[in-house]
Amino acid sequence: MRENRFENILAYMAAAVIGVSILVIMVILVASLLKFKLIGALIFLPMVGLPLGFLLVFTLLITSLIRKSKANR
Repeated sequence: MRENRFENILAYMAAAVIGVSILVIMVILVASLLKFKLIGALIFLPMVGLPLGFLLVFTLLITSLIRKSKANR
């Protein structure tokens, strides 16, 4: 069975982007609890990362469905 490298890359990218975004959200919550000032880019990261992660997961789903439909022919 041949592994699809593109799907693996998409899966790891989606997991990394979503994981980093969730980690940054936790950092923001802890920093606001302890009343630390954060830079603007750190606050902006989850607003970009979570939609990007969703698009990557959606792209992974589409490519997987296309590959499986071609394999069934």
